[in-house]
Amino acid sequence: MPENKMIIIQSNVLPDVFEKVIEVKRLLKKGEAATIQQACEMVSLSRSTFYKYKDSVFEYSAQERGRIINLFMLLKHEPGVLSDIINVIADMKGNILTINQNIPVFDVASLTITIDTKYMEASPDELIKSLSEQKGCKKVEIIAME
Repeated sequence: MPENKMIIIQSNVLPDVFEKVIEVKRLLKKGEAATIQQACEMVSLSRSTFYKYKDSVFEYSAQERGRIINLFMLLKHEPGVLSDIINVIADMKGNILTINQNIPVFDVASLTITIDTKYMEASPDELIKSLSEQKGCKKVEIIAME
């Protein structure tokens, strides 16, 4: 099974911990809890469990569009690599909100990029696959999604 593959599973077949992670996120987003500790206590979830799953568990809504995805990438320090990455995102109708590329170390530069997927014609999985296939791309992973 490919790493970081997104799948949809009915919540009634999963352990309660995943629902609790989503509930902690909801409590924080709505301001019903001031801190992660408080939200975790409200749903009887340990903070360590929340931190373990917070970037991997998301609530799905078929009507939901316009998710923001934060990606971390490692790119070879070669001309045109970043340009190719940007073009892939543009071709899939992703809207780039931020780009932060660090100075290359050992001919590899780390990159964080934030993308609005509202008009994207591909799933996050398809985007990751396309980006990882680009010449000069050594690593791509989702670090956050909201």
